Amino acid sequence: EAIRRRVPRIRDAVVVEQVGTPLTHARYLRRHRGNYGLAIPAGSGEMEFPPVTTPLPGLYRCGDSTTAGIGVPAVASSGAQCANALLSVWEQLKMNEAIQMR
Repeated sequence: EAIRRRVPRIRDAVVVEQVGTPLTHARYLRRHRGNYGLAIPAGSGEMEFPPVTTPLPGLYRCGDSTTAGIGVPAVASSGAQCANALLSVWEQLKMNEAIQMR
């Protein structure tokens, strides 16, 4: 509902919709006990979350295993980071207007 308020015609664009639970993630994504994010001990300095950019031109990543971290706000932020890597703010605003995202 929250997305529909921002993008009224979103249902018209949905091709596939899937609902997942921790059990789904454990089975299909091979996530230990359905957990999210990388297993990086806090403050260990062992490893950093990877950025949204990759060594392959045109390939970007977003989600709970990238620099933003786990949780819905962080995953949404990683999507915004990808958008910022692809388009300028002005291009994004123009696109938002085109899809009636206000």
